[in-house]
Amino acid sequence: MITSLLCLFLAVGCGPDAKQSMAPDILVFAGDAPVHEEGIELPVRILNWGAVPSTATPLQVYINDRPNWSDSTTRTLLDTEIPPIDPKSSIRFNVDITLDEFEPDTDYYLLMRADGLDGELNTRNWDYWGFSLDEEGRVVMHCDLEAPNDGRDGATDPLFGEQWHLENTGQRAYARTPASPGEDLGMTNVLSSGTPTGAGVRIAVVDTGMELCHPDLVANVEPFASHNFNANDWHGAIVAEPFLPWTLGDHGTSVAGTAAASANNGTGGRGVAPDAILRSYNMLAAVESAGTYYDSLGGSDTDPDSSVVDIFNMSFGTLGGEFAVDRDEDRLLRLGVTNLRGGRGALYVKSAGNAFNACGTMRRPANARIGCTSSNSASSHHSRYLIIVGAFDAQGTRASYASAGSNLWVSAPAGEFGSRYGATITADQVGTNRGYDVLRNYGVAEDAVNNPHGNYVSTFNGTSAAAPNTSGAIALLLEAAPELTWRDVRYILAKTARQIDADIEPVQYVVGGTVYVAQLPWTSNAAGYHFHNWYGFGAVAVDDALDLVARHTPDSLGVFVETDLNAFAREDMVSIPDDDGTGVAQTLTVEGLADNANIEAVTLRVNITHPQTNDLAIHLTSPSGTESILNPIFNDALAGNADLDWTLLSNAFYGESPNGDWTIRVVDAASEDEGTLNGWRLSFALGTHPAS
Repeated sequence: MITSLLCLFLAVGCGPDAKQSMAPDILVFAGDAPVHEEGIELPVRILNWGAVPSTATPLQVYINDRPNWSDSTTRTLLDTEIPPIDPKSSIRFNVDITLDEFEPDTDYYLLMRADGLDGELNTRNWDYWGFSLDEEGRVVMHCDLEAPNDGRDGATDPLFGEQWHLENTGQRAYARTPASPGEDLGMTNVLSSGTPTGAGVRIAVVDTGMELCHPDLVANVEPFASHNFNANDWHGAIVAEPFLPWTLGDHGTSVAGTAAASANNGTGGRGVAPDAILRSYNMLAAVESAGTYYDSLGGSDTDPDSSVVDIFNMSFGTLGGEFAVDRDEDRLLRLGVTNLRGGRGALYVKSAGNAFNACGTMRRPANARIGCTSSNSASSHHSRYLIIVGAFDAQGTRASYASAGSNLWVSAPAGEFGSRYGATITADQVGTNRGYDVLRNYGVAEDAVNNPHGNYVSTFNGTSAAAPNTSGAIALLLEAAPELTWRDVRYILAKTARQIDADIEPVQYVVGGTVYVAQLPWTSNAAGYHFHNWYGFGAVAVDDALDLVARHTPDSLGVFVETDLNAFAREDMVSIPDDDGTGVAQTLTVEGLADNANIEAVTLRVNITHPQTNDLAIHLTSPSGTESILNPIFNDALAGNADLDWTLLSNAFYGESPNGDWTIRVVDAASEDEGTLNGWRLSFALGTHPAS
């Protein structure tokens, strides 16, 4: 009885030893497919993201002209066996689709499915895909300019009343459970006054593509500014139109609608910044990816000219466990915040990830409460130039999937899955035969009055939705004060963020017979900023941010200083005690920095040798006594990993002084493996902030 209570309330490790039952994690997904005049070369990629080899398992690929693969009209395109795959490795199968074997003027839908493996924790072993053929049997590559819609200028947007993320009045948003009033973007004054609207601010949606002629986007699309990286790989595609030919949802179209769908045009809902200028770079759909990241994110001034963009929306992530730092990527982002917007710096808004429940290799009881994979585990998420955005739901708590981490800046609404609890209502691919609603045929998909042509979806979610909500909010700030620097925007968001879910309790875990705090409650640092790894500084609060903009002097945060990574280091090795809630601590003295310096970011580089780094937590405490957990125990991204050389970011110390004694603490929360902290070093981004 006592053990059971400890399992429930203290997340004590119970049941079989997770380290003795590590699992493979098979993922199946459609790759980026070239399209020729005669056919499609569809790569089906199989990835084992687990820490142990997978076993052989069957794979099938089915096609039908309806999203039902169990009837007699279904064709089998591939029936084969996936061989064993090593950890963190992949293979691919090529499926050739010959177009003249299929009926013209028809939509086709594919299911790719592998059998689950014994012991597999997440059986996400399938993917869906589709394409449409025109009357001549060619893959449709362009927006339908004649697609019907019932919009008219000046008319009320029929779905706006259900968009809880903009103004939460307790509506259901086509879900069963009413929302909790007030849990939204905090933009009631903006909505009632009608200003600002984001006019004149450019948002680049770096994603899968965009339907430029969508009735809720077309008015805001900048002519000939978007770029299709597949113009040479998709027969019939053109450079200036990044139309996604695949039919089961265009992520980029839904992201664009969230940020900047038009208002008062009598169709659908509206975006946060309904007059912002939109462009699309379909980086995520690129068949040949070399150079597309840099071209899409400000590194190119021609074909495409991304150097004129104000806000880059990056609603994408990487698989947790990709620890290597891409120095070229970091230099690109630094160039963007240094040189773009006339030297004021572009804003890079990035999704935190959807991996809270993604225990693909190991699962322990504590993971249900502290999460599986930290947002800090993604390769680029240590960057101090990104605004990392978490997600909350219509009830005002962390969305169930949303990754947590000390690298978060703010959180924004996104919602759940649109059935029991509301999700985000936004633009979908045009037509009833295309879009997310083909597979999720509920919610607004069933509303023949307000969505008669199937152009909208009420099930869009993920931190993919939280990021464009934040991008739209930033567009409002930049319209109100174009001279704001990228640092000003971050400062304003942090200063005005709403402390959401304020009563959240710490998570305690029994380690070696003592109670260890595995997740901190909301903390208040020495500069007065509240911070939590689930929410960053809190929920974006647009009206409050605009109030501060009116009082804030642009470019008033002092000179931006970045210290060298080798300036503050400690490299004497120390053993990490096994199964010990106290752990090992070391202190590093930081001195010689300006007395009036304020922290804008802290980066920790840590080197650890340990047979199972999944056992470990990494804490950092500032000279002012503020504690931050940069890596939680049982981070699934570290399952099976040893010899860790890792860069981590914390925003919890924002505004504090860097000088004084910093303390690292490494805790080993499971028995039978011992390791060593080999060394660690700190670097800082600093400014000089105005007095509160």
